Amino acid sequence: MNEHKLHDGSLYWPKTMSFFPTYPSLRERAMTQVAIIGGGMTGAICAATLAEAGIPAVLVEEKRVASASTAANTGLIQFSSDIMMSGLADRIGERDAVAFYAHSRKAVNDLGLLAAAVPQDGGYRVRSSLYCASTDEDAPKLRREYEMLRRHGYAADWGFPAGVGSDFMARYPAAFVTHGDAEINPVRTAHAFIAQAARSGVRVYEHTGVANVRRRGDWFALDCEGGEILARTVVRATGYLPDIEGAAGCEPILRRTFALATKPNSVPAEWNRDHMMWETARPYFYFRTTPDGRIVAGGLDEDSPDPVTGEPELQARTAKLLAELGKLFPGSRFEAEHAWCGSFGESPDDLPFIGEHPETPGLFHALGYGGNGTVYAMLAANMLVARLRGQEHPLAGLLRPREVNRAASGKPAVRKAYGV
Repeated sequence: MNEHKLHDGSLYWPKTMSFFPTYPSLRERAMTQVAIIGGGMTGAICAATLAEAGIPAVLVEEKRVASASTAANTGLIQFSSDIMMSGLADRIGERDAVAFYAHSRKAVNDLGLLAAAVPQDGGYRVRSSLYCASTDEDAPKLRREYEMLRRHGYAADWGFPAGVGSDFMARYPAAFVTHGDAEINPVRTAHAFIAQAARSGVRVYEHTGVANVRRRGDWFALDCEGGEILARTVVRATGYLPDIEGAAGCEPILRRTFALATKPNSVPAEWNRDHMMWETARPYFYFRTTPDGRIVAGGLDEDSPDPVTGEPELQARTAKLLAELGKLFPGSRFEAEHAWCGSFGESPDDLPFIGEHPETPGLFHALGYGGNGTVYAMLAANMLVARLRGQEHPLAGLLRPREVNRAASGKPAVRKAYGV
């Protein structure tokens, strides 16, 4: 795999772990039905789902499991995509947009069921999301989205929830609340899923890079450091890291984003902790809370594939995030105990790449580019199991790896709303 740094700064989630399970390196030839390349959130969800379905699998991770993008994840689990259902309907038609949102909502629920089936608490908690119009011009667009969601049976309430202060409402001209979202501790969740998969028979190998993937008759041969894996199906759950051939059309648009975690017990009394918040601006500001009373906030996306590595630059972005919180809660003072920058990827058409590429049958791409990566990971696991059982998933045609012309997709470039 190509070396690429995915985050920098002081990460919060690993600090919530007192013990990190470890797994051996591959030192043999292994045969299995499914080989999963990547030990982050997507690989963890796929491994746990395959184990639950009784499908033999091997998972390999080049470094340590749950240590790359998963460690920088902020843990918001929402069925709403970075592109609204109404906007997606304008692009691909209402029928497909509604189907995509329906399966995303199912993925949120399925993730909760998967989390409930493991003994470790990964912090899965049902939450509601407050979606705010950043400008007066965005208010009609937000109203249209609310009405479409309601028309298709989604639980949503127009306006601000009880307890939001007047300063908050003065900042945003309109808002609505969706119900049925969730939050997680991404590092604890990924470790819990991988541990559960290992207990159920999935072989897990750390510090095992994959140098090459080759066809060998009806099998795939994975040339690994220290051994070889033969598998009928290979799952590419490598996130934003380029690794193996056969990924034509799956390249993400790489950017970087910023996040922080405040000190404990700093959530303002007027904020309902059952709610998360985000806005219509692109890039958008968002926040959630943690069980020990922290606020995890993020945003400030920039058009650069590499994380900020200089302390002054990271401090400048952190100050801007704290300033955004201060505008919403002017009576509170916030300090960042942790602050970090991470790389993330988006697809040109705002949809994940999930499924087999026509040129490489048996190579299953589970690439959840976008702000809903964990939801897309659960969706990918569901689609993978359907494919292995010989079933055609309703979204297979829409999400399979495809060539996307970035210029023709109609997707705007990131708005530099928070210049340094």
